[in-house]
Amino acid sequence: MISRMSTRKWLKQCLVILLILSMTGDQRGDAHELAEGVGTQTTFTIRDGQVIILFNLGWSVPAGFPLLADLDSDGDDRVEEEEWRPYLKTRIESLLPQLDLRINGQHIQLELDLIEHAGLEGSVRARPFDAYFTLHGPLPPSLPQDSRWGGGYWLHWQDNSYREQTSSQYSWIPIEDHDPDLSFLILQPDPSLFEDQGAFIRTPGRNTILYFYSEATTFDPFTDTAPTAAQLASLLPTEAAPSNRPPRPTGEAAQSPRKFPSQTDPSPEEVSEEEQIGGLVETIVLGKAPLWEVVLALLLAILYGAGHAIGPGHGKTMVAAYLVGTRGRIRDAVVLGLVVTFAHTISIFLLGLLLLGLIEASTDKATSATFQNWITTVFSFGSGALLATFGLILARRRWRASRKDDHSHDHSHDHSHDHSHGHEGGHSHLPADWAQDGEVRFRDLVTLGFSGGIVPCPAGFTIMLVAAHFQALWLGLIVLGFFSLGLGLMLIGIGCVLVLGKERILNRVGAPLKSRFLQLAPVFSALLVSLIGVWFCVDSLTQGREPIAQMLRALASYLDG
Repeated sequence: MISRMSTRKWLKQCLVILLILSMTGDQRGDAHELAEGVGTQTTFTIRDGQVIILFNLGWSVPAGFPLLADLDSDGDDRVEEEEWRPYLKTRIESLLPQLDLRINGQHIQLELDLIEHAGLEGSVRARPFDAYFTLHGPLPPSLPQDSRWGGGYWLHWQDNSYREQTSSQYSWIPIEDHDPDLSFLILQPDPSLFEDQGAFIRTPGRNTILYFYSEATTFDPFTDTAPTAAQLASLLPTEAAPSNRPPRPTGEAAQSPRKFPSQTDPSPEEVSEEEQIGGLVETIVLGKAPLWEVVLALLLAILYGAGHAIGPGHGKTMVAAYLVGTRGRIRDAVVLGLVVTFAHTISIFLLGLLLLGLIEASTDKATSATFQNWITTVFSFGSGALLATFGLILARRRWRASRKDDHSHDHSHDHSHDHSHGHEGGHSHLPADWAQDGEVRFRDLVTLGFSGGIVPCPAGFTIMLVAAHFQALWLGLIVLGFFSLGLGLMLIGIGCVLVLGKERILNRVGAPLKSRFLQLAPVFSALLVSLIGVWFCVDSLTQGREPIAQMLRALASYLDG
């Protein structure tokens, strides 16, 4: 059901839409930020002769929804404990060999104590969720106080899980939950990356080096270099003696912090666009909502699309560059918006089918985000390449026409000067061949619209995933159509504002300036379209470094057999 809070939120966004129709900024990287697959977060606590680790797996919407559907083994559209618990147990058992923890150079064998979750149990719908695993392992003997690197415990952590996915990894170090006599230093990653989270310090990355010591230490973090695990291992015998610390307590005293400070259940205002649009699709495809709710959901899908269009990306600058630099009319803005809408709809539908096929062929449903990242990166780069090529071809054609116009204009002026001295102002200041050059060509509109509209987006993929789960792809296509309609209407509105604004400005300038603008603007607008395409390509490569590396590794693995 669509909540009243959600409705009010989108009504407010409608007012914002009216205020920023004329915005033409384009930062595609923010609009199509590559979806993260499965992220990991780890807390380290040393107390009572043990190292206690809370290992968190967080699934994004694109990665989590296929997994939820796969866990629903009885087909009741709900995930119960007897369905998720075996999966999580198997998952952590498969990940443990990929988590390398060494203390004072010795490998620590981690054991599983507890499995918990947040948002995993319940209805199968588009949403993120988390799993928490409490692990523990014994502490080896502390280093001698007079050792080269001081006494205490050096902790080396390397998270090798989910290397094949674009995801985030963080480490959390509690400030006060360790043994009372212990202090700690963070040697890796760089201190500039630390984030003070109150009771915790958070650091990014897969590799962490921590140093826990009692009272004073001879190690100076400003002048001394942190030891490697191999260097520390050489200081102690291979078979470590039991720690002289008391045994690990059991029961309530053994419980470790189970949630990170920043991880709270999202409020309705914090729900992601993918979750919201997924809820709309679910409302429609379940067929349980009254007609007015279905209509409201479709109207909201249009508003989602419109709001999606005014965000960074989706070709606003491309539309502006083309329509302002040509003799564009209202009907041209409409045609361009409709072509972009059609291209966006059909590309997401077809690419969504490809994504669904890849997910079904995969044994690990969590890799759906990886496939989505691959598809998004490839087609974003392809869109940019098409725009760049189209812009260059268009610029070359318009430049030639402009030179031809200059020659025709000069010849006509000489001829008139020689034979018609009495006819002042007898020739037009508009380019002689404007009908062939400045007029917008339908084929150019189609080419431009398809080039800019084939970029897929996470919200569109979510529509396809949810609709496919309920075996209602045709209904998903309808919702996708309404979503893209909102996007197209917004682009049409932006185009119309630009066309009308351009005409008003040109009507206020003198004829010579207007003539010169109409002669050169088509060339510059075509070059700007090409530059936007180049930016799309560069941004796709920048944002998609990890997916590209994954694709290359997968290709190399396939070629190796």
